[in-house]
Amino acid sequence: MRLSATVVAQDEAERIAACLESVRGFCDEVLVVDGGSRDSTARIAEEKGARVVHRTFDDFARQHEFARQEARGEWILSLDADERASPELAAGIAQALRGEASAYALPFKNHFRGVWLRHGGLWPDRHVRLFRKDRCRYDPSRPVHEKLLVDGQVEPLDASILHHTWGSLAQCLAKMERYGERAAQAWFAQGRRAAAWEVALRPLWRFVRAYLFRAGFLDGAPGAAIAWARAYEAYARYARLWELSRFPGSAQDALR
Repeated sequence: MRLSATVVAQDEAERIAACLESVRGFCDEVLVVDGGSRDSTARIAEEKGARVVHRTFDDFARQHEFARQEARGEWILSLDADERASPELAAGIAQALRGEASAYALPFKNHFRGVWLRHGGLWPDRHVRLFRKDRCRYDPSRPVHEKLLVDGQVEPLDASILHHTWGSLAQCLAKMERYGERAAQAWFAQGRRAAAWEVALRPLWRFVRAYLFRAGFLDGAPGAAIAWARAYEAYARYARLWELSRFPGSAQDALR
């Protein structure tokens, strides 16, 4: 097999079908790594023709690395369940695979409430998602916002991935809490601690940078909502790190 699409998913019954349909027809294999779904995610994936393997979720980096190792293709297109390959990507990927690059950085079109967010650092928002299996691996020290380590050249590819990560504000804030919690736990285990100024100022800086310096205000109310939501993730991360370091019993009080 030449190209495998890998999808890391857990409790994504509402979105997994659209993700898998977007890679139908141009991927030789579709692999879904289910992290322990309590809904019909795995069944839907199998009905869509995917090969489903199960691995209890621990963190994003290890889950994606497991998917990389399980994939049978020489090339891998890595997706999450809330992402979809665009028609442009489906049409142009064959030529990219004939190139000399070890990996390609793809632009993400981030959507919120039907609006494509073009500012605030959310476009083109490139991530390395198309890569040669034998030249890349995931960094285990980055359990949240995973990072791919690439042996060789990374080139840009102007064919986007459609990212529908925030279906509603409630889903958005819940996801920010989960990310904040996991990042704080990982940092705490690595010996990091949060100072008072970080709890107070890092969330504010994240909002100012996205909304003002990166022109998030041009996306109107959706741009403001997402800028504050991302600031909230920073607050959850640093405040939780402070709590973990000051109150030993708080490890049982996870945000999400």
